[in-house]
Amino acid sequence: MIKTIMFDMGGVVVHTDFDALYAKFASRMRIPPEFVTNYRDKHAPDLTLGQTTWKHFQKDMEKAVGRPLPTFNKIWLEEGLKARTNNEPLLEIIATLRKHYSVGVVTNLTEGRWLIDKKTKIYANFDYTVLSCRDHLKKPDPAFYHLALTKASAKPDEAIFVDNKTEYIVGAEELGIKTIMYSDNAHLLKNLQQFGVSV
Repeated sequence: MIKTIMFDMGGVVVHTDFDALYAKFASRMRIPPEFVTNYRDKHAPDLTLGQTTWKHFQKDMEKAVGRPLPTFNKIWLEEGLKARTNNEPLLEIIATLRKHYSVGVVTNLTEGRWLIDKKTKIYANFDYTVLSCRDHLKKPDPAFYHLALTKASAKPDEAIFVDNKTEYIVGAEELGIKTIMYSDNAHLLKNLQQFGVSV
């Protein structure tokens, strides 16, 4: 019997145009855009695990341009909200699912995206969260999925994991978690029903 359904966030529940976000952020901060994107690419693993924090990012940007950046957070959030759209029909599906199941977020993200998520209060739509930059684990590490199962008080065969990336789907399947490769909401609903989930 299914007890919990776990959703990836980026590319499933929300979409953020990060190329546009970084470009506009760099322009407003008067930072060379290639420096920002190169920094992101170079430090991606550490940013995702929360080992390189948002404060580290800001300090490195200030060092690179040789001046303080007091509006760093403000401009990041302003541009982040502009570049962000929520999958509103999916949020409605999630609200229905929560009447019968625990529903969680299980996602890899940097602290920069976490700040945007927090600002929009998107996590209020879920019963629990497992966030790589906060929990210092990331998909497809088995420990990441086990943490999600612990928070959901569920066994692997009592959980469904929804993601849009093959490597993370495979990681969950290897632990015995049921999976759905996300492409669109109609496909998701069909697959949930095949697993006997009431939607």
